[in-house]
Amino acid sequence: MIEEEKKHLYDIENKKLDIDIEEKRWRSCCFEIHQESSYFFAKIFVSCSVVSLCSYQLISLQDCQYQSLYSSLLSSIITFWLSKK
Repeated sequence: MIEEEKKHLYDIENKKLDIDIEEKRWRSCCFEIHQESSYFFAKIFVSCSVVSLCSYQLISLQDCQYQSLYSSLLSSIITFWLSKK
C-alpha cells in the first residue's frame, strides 16, 4: 500500500511539473516560445533602442542642458542591466 501511495504522489508531482512547464509556453499556429525568452528579447530590444537614442542625442546635441537628460537615462539603463544577478 505504501508503494502505491508513493507512486501516486510521484505521478501527481510529475503532472504538476508538466502543467507548470506548459503554462510558461506561448503557442501559435506556427511556433511555440517560452514566456521568459520573449520578455528577455523585448527588454534587450527596448534597451538597445534607448541606448542608441541616447548615444545619438549625446553626440548630436550642442546644448549641455539637454544632454544631462540623456546621460541619466543611459546610466539608468546600464544600472538596470548591471544590477541583474
